[in-house]
Formats: sequence, C-alpha cells, structure tokens
Amino acid sequence: MTRSHPSPPRLRPAALVYALGGSPGALLARFARDLQGRGWRVGGLVQEIHRDAEGYKQEIVGVELDTGRRLRLAKYRGDRRVEAECGFDDAALAEATGAVRRAVAEKADIILIEKFSRREREGQGLFDEILSAMAEGIPTVTAVAGSAVEDWTRFTGGLSVLLPPELPALWRWWGPHRLYQDLVLGVGEGTAHRVVIGFNFVLVEGPEGCGLAQTPSRGAAGCRDIPDADRLAGRSLAELARRVHSWNPVEAAIGLAALNAHYNRFDLEADPGNGLDAFAREPGPVTVIGRFPGLAKRFADVRVIEREPGEDEFPATAADWLLPESERTVVTASAMIDHSLPGLLAARREGDLAMVGPSTPLTPRLHDYGIDLLAGMIVEDVEGAARAVAEGGAVGGLKPHARMVTLTAV
Repeated sequence: MTRSHPSPPRLRPAALVYALGGSPGALLARFARDLQGRGWRVGGLVQEIHRDAEGYKQEIVGVELDTGRRLRLAKYRGDRRVEAECGFDDAALAEATGAVRRAVAEKADIILIEKFSRREREGQGLFDEILSAMAEGIPTVTAVAGSAVEDWTRFTGGLSVLLPPELPALWRWWGPHRLYQDLVLGVGEGTAHRVVIGFNFVLVEGPEGCGLAQTPSRGAAGCRDIPDADRLAGRSLAELARRVHSWNPVEAAIGLAALNAHYNRFDLEADPGNGLDAFAREPGPVTVIGRFPGLAKRFADVRVIEREPGEDEFPATAADWLLPESERTVVTASAMIDHSLPGLLAARREGDLAMVGPSTPLTPRLHDYGIDLLAGMIVEDVEGAARAVAEGGAVGGLKPHARMVTLTAV
C-alpha cells in the first residue's frame, strides 16, 4: 500500500444468521447482483431450493456467482408427507467448491458462501474453502443457521460478525470505506475536456457533465503540488476519478470533481431544492458537520461541528459523541476529500443523514452506504462556471451557472 492510495480496513468475516428452515440464498444472491452490477468482483456460491406446486422441496441447486453456472447439488426423494430424504451428489458438491477456490485464487473483492451447515461443521463440504478465503483476508459472508452459531463461533475463533438476514445489515458490514471505490467503478472512459483548480473550487468538465469539488486550503495538512498539473485535461475521467483515494487533499479534490463530472450529468433528473431546506422542516435538533451560511435561520436547535470551531461550535472530536444520538445529520460533501466521511457514517447509528454541497456526487450508489439525501449542484453553463472557478468564485458565484437539486433514497 502506498501513502497516496489507501486500502479500506480489513473486514472481519460475517455470518448471516437465519432461522432453521429459512433460506438466505435469495438475499445473498441479491447482494451479489448489486455488487456485480457496480463493478465489484464477486465470487462464491449460493443455493436455490426448488419446490413443487404443493410447496415440497424437490432439489437444491448451487449457483456459481462468477460464472452463473448451475449445479444440482441434491435431490429430495421419498414420501413427501413426511421428512423426505435428501440425496446429495458428492461429485457435484466437490465441483461446486471450485467457485470458491477460483475466487480465492483470483483475490475477488468479496466471497459469498451458502452455507455453513452440517457438512461444514463436520469438516467436509466447503470447510477448507471457507478457511482459505478468511486466511487470505478476502471479505467473506457465510449463511449460518441460528442453531449452528456456536459451532461457527468456534470455527472462526470468535472473530466473526453476526448479521441479521437483512440487506441493510450486509451494506453496513461492507462499510462506508468502500464507497470511494464504488463510485470510481461506475465511471466510464469518457475524456476530461477541461480541469480548472481555483481558489475555492476544482472544476472538471466531462463529455456529459461538469463536476465540482471544494478546493482544500493550501495550508491544509497533506497538501502537495500536483506533479502532472499541466497534463490533466485530455485524460480519462476514470483515471482522474481514481485520485479520490489520494491522501493529498488537492489530488483527492480533483478525483471527486472527476467523479461528479460523470454522475452530475447535464440531463440528470432530480428534484430542485437545497438539502438544508429539506431538513429544516423537521422538528428537533440537527447536527451539522461543516459551517454552512444561514444555519441559524433554518434550524432552531443546531449543533455545528468544525475543525476550527468558532463560538458555540464543537470540535471535530465531538462527532463520536454527538452523531450516535443525532436524529438528523447534515454532512458537508467536503468530508469525502479529507477522508473523514467513512468515520462519520460509522459513528451515526440511526436517523436521517444528508450530504450537502456542490461537491456532492448525485448517485443512488451512496444511499446504500447510509446517506439518505443527496443535495448538490448540476452545472448548466460550463463556460460561466469555469470562469467563476478560475476567478476565485465561491458558491454564490456558481449559482447563476447551475441548478441545485436533491436525490432522496426510496
């Protein structure tokens, strides 16, 4: 790992705990499809239970997540009025382990395995493959029946995370540190036509949109020169977007602006409005990360967290104290640039959370990471916006050249 491109923290293996007689296969398959659709490399095996018209089990089919190939693992036979005998095909089971072995060998981004059952508890089935995936440090999710949790805990040495069989629980385990790469994976190979780094904002113009990101203070910790600053325009948006991982805040701002040049398209359909106004209609206190103008006029009870707090404001270290109990939270999109966003999302436990500011990527991808409302800016007059950025314009200077919009999680 280099200093410029951090890796997300290593994930502990997860057990999706389900009731006896339940089937988490559909949930695991949906999570796998969602990740694959976003560009993640997903490996492993899930199961489908096929039933007849009267609801009796007929067979178990294994589905390889990397190839989609289907293998009949077992066929039920016997009197359907009583517990039917399940005849497992040992050859098919052995072949099915190949999906997990391939995922380990190719170092997949995540491995999903259904399931840790009687065979695995006896050291058979996918026992060795589950151990191998965890030993390689690959994020691994395994379905575990509630009655087998004690055996699973012994198997993993107590290092596993137990999850309820719910999609939001899987996304919380997957974690906010991975939202950066999630956004990068969605960017196509369009070319950056123009890159402008102004006193207040960075602007990247792409073929279908124009992205903005707040320029970090030149004296901010970690700020360094951009060695290829005269060769940024003309590169692919995807290449520039990968810079969002950088610990150099200026380079990360270029990466975020490139992401927004892809997601905040000229033709994006979104509701007009300011995210602060949406939250202002709700009663009760609100915690705001970042100093926004006009907060006192919008909120009767507001707690502002700032790196350099003023009077009646809280320091950044207060986030761990205030966010867990906050019913409504507003986060400046600039938290993506200094990489404080994952920690803020992890500290928040419940309630609504909005990301606000011209730097906000307007994409539903972020909803699964716990951001309920996205409020950002879509540039409509590129020439005007580029001129405003180059001449040191702030938000007020950009407003005549853009529209403010919001995206809300369904």
